[in-house]
Amino acid sequence: MRRKTYKLLFETTDGMNELVKQKSLWRSISYFTLSIGLYTGVVTNTWLLQMPLQVRFGIILATVIVLGTALTIYGFLLHGILETFGAVQGDVKALICLLGYTTLPFLVLTPAALLAGKMGVYGLPLLGIAFVLGFGWMLYLLIHSLEVIYIINFTRACVTVLFSLLLLYIVFIFPWQVGFNLLLRALQLS
Repeated sequence: MRRKTYKLLFETTDGMNELVKQKSLWRSISYFTLSIGLYTGVVTNTWLLQMPLQVRFGIILATVIVLGTALTIYGFLLHGILETFGAVQGDVKALICLLGYTTLPFLVLTPAALLAGKMGVYGLPLLGIAFVLGFGWMLYLLIHSLEVIYIINFTRACVTVLFSLLLLYIVFIFPWQVGFNLLLRALQLS
């Protein structure tokens, strides 16, 4: 299993091709839970040490559930975008199975989050760098999974992922941004 994980993270094309041949939703869910759960657990246990254990566990559980749901919906969004762009019909089940594996970089970066927590306030930049690095690595794995599932080239997969992130920004973040700016203008604070 370690060899498969290594191939997925560092020999991405071969690793993705291997995983698509034997898709397993349960294994994908367990990798997703392990990756996000450990990363979130380390962050909450080092930064919220004064809170009771039940609160920290609740934060971890809520994070895993919310991100798991969001990742599944995002998989269907990507599938829909690629179908709209006229890509060769892909296997949405295989894509959903691979999405759990795309969060594995956070498992690899968990020691960096632990180090950032041990550093206290001075570790916040390191935690930010680890998160951005993990997110970028996750997007890279996602692009390769789109290449494998939909038999498209790297550029088209990149454009699809960037377009999907733009759509998510427009739907979820932009309205809050506009509302906040309007509130500041109404209160004459900006």
